[in-house]
Amino acid sequence: MEVHGAPAGHGTLAVVLLHGRDQDPAWMRDHVVTRLAARLPDVAVTWVLPAAPGRSWYAGRVHDPLSETRAERDRAAAVVDGLADALAAQGHGAGSTVLAGFSQGACLVADHLLRGQRRWAGALIWTGAAFGPPGTERWTGSAPGSLTGLPVLLTNGDADAWVPLAATEELGTLLRDRGAEVELRVQPGRAHEVADDEVDSAAALLRRLADAAA
Repeated sequence: MEVHGAPAGHGTLAVVLLHGRDQDPAWMRDHVVTRLAARLPDVAVTWVLPAAPGRSWYAGRVHDPLSETRAERDRAAAVVDGLADALAAQGHGAGSTVLAGFSQGACLVADHLLRGQRRWAGALIWTGAAFGPPGTERWTGSAPGSLTGLPVLLTNGDADAWVPLAATEELGTLLRDRGAEVELRVQPGRAHEVADDEVDSAAALLRRLADAAA
């Protein structure tokens, strides 16, 4: 795990960022955190970057049957909950802690929100989808209205090689049905990456959350 920015408990916000498949905290630092920090030079943020065992949070694909990813999703959820508990002990409660992820990490962020077990200040889901085969009844612990008012940035490309746009749009519907305030941004023709527009939109949301938490 890597921690950057303001010391834990001293930042206005704490952001937990989950990396994608075959990535690590260094990838998130170089490709996401440095770009966000450059756009938020006046905002004190504690960036928390956990590492998945073997550089991947789960072995399969997001649209595999739920039973095939459940154990790995549970382990990832335990990591996120442990970090959130540690941050809360240092002064970062639900009003100042953001959950974020890219690709495989983004799918786990979505899963965590749909489980409905913890409140967050906001969420950043770069190229994510809900687990389970498309169009099936997905397991979720959250009920309609359980995410009321939660700001969520949801992004994807229009032809992503790993996560179909339709799956991201379906996730947006699931989150809105539970009351989340979802902003969906679609990037024409981009590769499997976090594009500048997605970083700009994330920085804007983080600034808004920091103003609210200050």
